[in-house]
Amino acid sequence: MMFADVTPARLLAMSEQECRWFDNVKKAFYESDLAYTEGRAADWCMPELCKAVDTAKTLRRSLCGEDTSSRDNKKRFVEFLNFELPSPESGGFQVELTDTRSGRPVSYSFAELVYDIRCMVHENENLNAAEAPNYHILLDWSNPRTLYFGALAGGRMTCNGHMVWERLRQIVAKFVTGLDGMISYARIVAGDQEGSFSITIAPPLGSVHPDRGGRG
Repeated sequence: MMFADVTPARLLAMSEQECRWFDNVKKAFYESDLAYTEGRAADWCMPELCKAVDTAKTLRRSLCGEDTSSRDNKKRFVEFLNFELPSPESGGFQVELTDTRSGRPVSYSFAELVYDIRCMVHENENLNAAEAPNYHILLDWSNPRTLYFGALAGGRMTCNGHMVWERLRQIVAKFVTGLDGMISYARIVAGDQEGSFSITIAPPLGSVHPDRGGRG
């Protein structure tokens, strides 16, 4: 579904703006990886990866000839993630929490949970459980090897930050390596390029590089 309406020929004809969007996705992905390897996960992994999703969903819509305005941003953000996630109706993630600001019950799919995290990131809130912010979604970065996804208590959920970040990273990685793979395939077929390519949800940390910007 993510690539249903995207063809190699269309990717070879990307506009300057589309190429810049693609590079911006890679830049945010790289910066998120860098934050993780440098021990800055709690503050920077999610902000950068959410930037990557925001830009990736815009690029995908542009490649499919769809509207790329900022209208309906939540719907479009969630839609992009849901291309790779099972729906609650088919057994996918769903949780009921109590919004700490309104006091009202809120139902979240995984994509909606990530969007809420994204909105808090835009308030410069990292939701780090170790800092005990007053919010109904928290991210625990204390143990990367723990197997639990999250713990519920009093209408709040403390999520394993590593697991949330990793699942989100897998979706963005598939988008980035998928587009790069299709571009390479088209160039190989045309005789403009030799070699191979790999489409993966788990590229090595730091292996996705932007063509401009970024550190490293």
